[in-house]
Amino acid sequence: MSTRISVTPIDLRLSAIWMLQPEYTSFRQALEAKGYTLKDLRAGSIIQLATKGSIEVISNVERRTIGIRSEKSTRDLQIAQEDLEQIYEELGVEESNLLLFEFVGSFVSSATKSPLELMKTFTIEKDVLRKIGTILEEDIVTVGLKLTNKEGKPTSTDWLSVSIEPLYPTANKSYSIRVVFRGEKEKVITFLKRIEKRIEKIIKKLEETT
Repeated sequence: MSTRISVTPIDLRLSAIWMLQPEYTSFRQALEAKGYTLKDLRAGSIIQLATKGSIEVISNVERRTIGIRSEKSTRDLQIAQEDLEQIYEELGVEESNLLLFEFVGSFVSSATKSPLELMKTFTIEKDVLRKIGTILEEDIVTVGLKLTNKEGKPTSTDWLSVSIEPLYPTANKSYSIRVVFRGEKEKVITFLKRIEKRIEKIIKKLEETT
């Protein structure tokens, strides 16, 4: 029986970036009506508006963003997003006002092989490592992956970025994974629902390479 890969969320954020932000007084009242505890904690341009369980509702005034954050659960994030969707509908916020949707997640995954030793076996085409090693006067190897969609651009409304590397305090047992996915709301929500299972499959596929 194969060892199961476990994937643990560390920091999850799901954000809607608006052309015009919803009016805050009514938005906060609607959050309170759904059982959220109102807050007004500020850190630079970030404002924590409310909390409920593992969820924080946050806003970035400069980016015209309203988002939700959890350190524990993608499921909690999905439930909170459903709450926000209901609030936007109640307030009459028009869908055309939405510029883009973005998910940013950090995860830790267990491993069945040493991530550090496994990722040292990865190679880059065209002898790039040897040439860089010559410059650094060291024999070097890769110890991480940075992936993106082929046609994507980091400044576009459609963007995928996946970073995988050993979690260095436990580099022989765990991976650190960071994911950014930006696009249409439905596409981002669907991506969020599958992300932990997809990370598990990615780690299994990496470990099959050696």
